[in-house]
Amino acid sequence: MDENRFEELPADSEPTPSPPQKDSSDPLPPDRRDEGLDPLEEMLREANSLKELGNAEFQKKLWQAALLKYSEALAVLPLRPIPKLSTKLDQDPLQDGFQDDDKTLDKEPHTNNSESHPVSQCQEEPDSSSPPAPIQSSDDARISRLRSILNANTAACHLKMEDWQSAVQASEASLKDDPNYVKAFHRRAQANEKLGTWASLQASLDDYNAISKLPDIPHGLTKEVKMGQARLPPLIAQRAETDKAEMMAKLKDLGNTVLGKFGMSTDNFKFTPNESGGYSMSFQQ
Repeated sequence: MDENRFEELPADSEPTPSPPQKDSSDPLPPDRRDEGLDPLEEMLREANSLKELGNAEFQKKLWQAALLKYSEALAVLPLRPIPKLSTKLDQDPLQDGFQDDDKTLDKEPHTNNSESHPVSQCQEEPDSSSPPAPIQSSDDARISRLRSILNANTAACHLKMEDWQSAVQASEASLKDDPNYVKAFHRRAQANEKLGTWASLQASLDDYNAISKLPDIPHGLTKEVKMGQARLPPLIAQRAETDKAEMMAKLKDLGNTVLGKFGMSTDNFKFTPNESGGYSMSFQQ
């Protein structure tokens, strides 16, 4: 089973068909509309319908079209609440540190339905990830779960289009709603490795390390996580040396610019290692 498949939420029961016909652009088919439907259920149904359309576009390798549908689905859902910053004056000692950890959602199955990504199979992605706002009801949990899946699907589209930075951002948005979402961690790790900077390579390794500590990791991903943990450290060290050399070259250029006004250059200064582990500087004409 490949972990990189799209997640699907359980389908809702079919409502009684509604006679009135609406505009053809409505994502909900006529036989699934119900004027008496609860606003929350209607919102979730519309978002899920758009997600399914996005999945269909993704399977046809129409990444931009799929991305558009996922974006439309996200626009239907409310934004993730921003946690209120408490102060000593308004903090309730009885509620300080409270966080609902009730897990009301089942794990989704993981299989693969699409082509290979340069880093790994990708189809449908604690360090710094913020925990989700406390869930007050099962309705909030359903919204958060769907929003997390949609953002992860968005990250998959960005990976296919090789927009690595956008893939990182979409994965991070997914993790804010579900901090243990394996696919979001994986896609962020893939995108950060492709960015190739020292910081992004280190972030990629951090994500692979985080995945390895999560429960119920898909079997197909375990091998790739171990490969990433073995592959990235030498790449990080190599990139660090490259960045160091580039920084020293820039500093030398800056020094030559300043010293040139006095008829000197950095070549006039010689640094020799000393016994204390530092360097001794001497001036040479």
